[in-house]
Amino acid sequence: MQLQMPSLGDHEGLVEIGRDVENVEVSILLREIENGFKVSLRTNEYVNATEVCAIFGGGGHIRAAGCTIHFPLEQSKEKIIERVKTYL
Repeated sequence: MQLQMPSLGDHEGLVEIGRDVENVEVSILLREIENGFKVSLRTNEYVNATEVCAIFGGGGHIRAAGCTIHFPLEQSKEKIIERVKTYL
């Protein structure tokens, strides 16, 4: 039996699942890349995803944006969550 590795696009849509949970305002997905983490952000009503990601050099749309963070995992999580909290 041969295991099949997921394709690069298999993570697409995961961040949407979090946004669809009742009472969730922000869904964040961090995906490890060679030199850091690719961050996908989805929001519902209050948080501007573009503004959150812009500080990290990213962008997108008001409800869907992304960026790349070049820190270890724990520090990456802290930085993106800290930024999101300023909008809640």
